[in-house]
Amino acid sequence: MKKLLFLALFSVFIIEIMAQKAWSFDDCVQHAIQNNIQIQLNKLSVEQANNTVLQGKMDLYTPNINANITEGFNFANSVDPLTYQFIQQSTNSTTLGLFLDYSLFEGFSRIQNLRASNLTLDAAQLEQLELENNTKLSIANFYLNVLLANEALQIVKEQQILTQNQYKNTKELVKAGVLAAGDQYEVEAQIANNELNLVNAEINLENALNQLKLLLQLNPFEDFSVEGLVIDAIDVEQNFVYSESASQFALNNLPNLKSAQLRIEAAQQQVKAAKGSLSPSLSFSAYLGSNYFSAAQQQVGSSQITTPIGVVSGTNQLVITSYEQPVFGDKSFGQQVGDNFNQNIRFNVSIPIFGKWQRIIAIDNAKLNVLKSNLDLENKTNTLQQEIFAAQSNVKSASKKYLANQKNLEAASIAFTYAEEKFKVGIINSYEFETVKNRLMSAQTNLVQAKFEYVFRKMMADFYETGALNL
Repeated sequence: MKKLLFLALFSVFIIEIMAQKAWSFDDCVQHAIQNNIQIQLNKLSVEQANNTVLQGKMDLYTPNINANITEGFNFANSVDPLTYQFIQQSTNSTTLGLFLDYSLFEGFSRIQNLRASNLTLDAAQLEQLELENNTKLSIANFYLNVLLANEALQIVKEQQILTQNQYKNTKELVKAGVLAAGDQYEVEAQIANNELNLVNAEINLENALNQLKLLLQLNPFEDFSVEGLVIDAIDVEQNFVYSESASQFALNNLPNLKSAQLRIEAAQQQVKAAKGSLSPSLSFSAYLGSNYFSAAQQQVGSSQITTPIGVVSGTNQLVITSYEQPVFGDKSFGQQVGDNFNQNIRFNVSIPIFGKWQRIIAIDNAKLNVLKSNLDLENKTNTLQQEIFAAQSNVKSASKKYLANQKNLEAASIAFTYAEEKFKVGIINSYEFETVKNRLMSAQTNLVQAKFEYVFRKMMADFYETGALNL
């Protein structure tokens, strides 16, 4: 009993530890790849493409083989299938057959279809990788939003501490007669405003966590937190230069365009396969079979028959003759199967002449698929080029914004230090000090936002340049 209680408590302890474990960016990515419904659906599409390849190989290299057993019943009248004699009785018959059929030549259609299936499989695998990359980018965005909301919450908490210290100092100055009583009421109002800011910051953090949980498809009611990132020191590229090599790398190596190129090649193979349907086809077939008929008879012996054929004239003595009459019996199932065993092989040549225009239309549709695939590649190329240029442009803008906010924070910090010293001795009132303090808080918040924006923009630009997603 004690052992069971210990195991139960230990299990609860482990579950609580796991629930409290903060998720890293890699944890989120791995979980999404394994559990995201869209990724799972796409994996099923890849499996279907793989099955299509397997089916193409079987169609090309293996024959169709079928076994057939037929049991028939005739009532009252029937015909012996071997002698074709009319039989006035109820019978039953059994037919056994083994059929083999193999297409030797179909205008290379099966070969072209197999090549198209292989290309389609490769394209589906690349599209799976593209979907995983897009999911990683979405996770990175939501993950950084959580970190941003968390840092914004810490800034609000620090502001609360400053306001509490300000309140204590104001009360002392009011008591000493340096400041008016209205300054104390002003700080009390700011304390209430800070509490509202804290509530809003906590709600923003909760919403950011819920967005990430929704993307990861986690239980919305379970505890969830993420690991922080050490990104205090950011090496901002002040003289960012647009990189054409990064654009070429993305166009040549990312799965976005490679999958579209494979789709074009697959469509071209489908055109060749459709044209193959216009050529004659050659097939080979073979058959092994036998049958059984319940009314089939065989001779099992004979009997001596003696019969009078007349009398001798004058003496009336009988004239007798005799002959052998065969005796028939049922023929067994095994013997009939052996005796009736037959086999044949056939070669068949089929020459298409007119098929209600179906083959011609199939060729035209295959050509249209090639055009659609080319347009899809062109569209994806344009989209990717725009995304690459936007990513590089965003890095440049984010770096400038970060550096500007960094200078703004430095100035706001210096201004706050001087204002704090003046406020302690009553040179400035609470309203003036609060204005400087709010400017500091705004500068801190803006810098945090600029920092995470730059991290995300830089990560996207690096992705297009290297193909790797690292946070």
